[in-house]
Amino acid sequence: MRKEEFKILVKAMKAVYADPKFIPDQYAYDVWFAMLEDLSYEAAHSALVKFMMTSKFPPTIADIRERATELVHPDLQEMSELEAWSLTRKAISNSIYHAEEEFEKLPEACKIAIGNSETLREWATMDSDTIGSVEQSHFIRNYRTAVERMKLDAKLPADFRNRIAEIRNMALIGVTAPAM
Repeated sequence: MRKEEFKILVKAMKAVYADPKFIPDQYAYDVWFAMLEDLSYEAAHSALVKFMMTSKFPPTIADIRERATELVHPDLQEMSELEAWSLTRKAISNSIYHAEEEFEKLPEACKIAIGNSETLREWATMDSDTIGSVEQSHFIRNYRTAVERMKLDAKLPADFRNRIAEIRNMALIGVTAPAM
């Protein structure tokens, strides 16, 4: 989003939330813009309108990012844990010989919860009672965690996610991150 577009959003927020402490100075304005500039104007505008129509209190940067993420990534909200397990169970039934293909057909959150195609192959050889109780329970817990992580990651700007990945990689090899 461009600064001119962000200025329109700030004027709208100040009109609705007439608190003089809300984005009180240029520094606050610059911080808000830096934290939201990676969003498209359309996503930020729609998120803000939705927020202003449903909340009596001024938004935070996180509120706007969260609502924009819901608009841009509705796929992260749609599938329940049991629906995901149902898809996984179907994949398991065909995974003795076709685990790789079945794994690739699954949604990303299911893949993260399962780990890899070899896990599908292993589950395909287990008895159905174990799959229907123990492994289902593990899958649901892992799926819930995966979806929450994906939602959190989707709220962050891509360059920030890349920076975090770089820092993690540096930590793995024992290199100190450069100062910002």
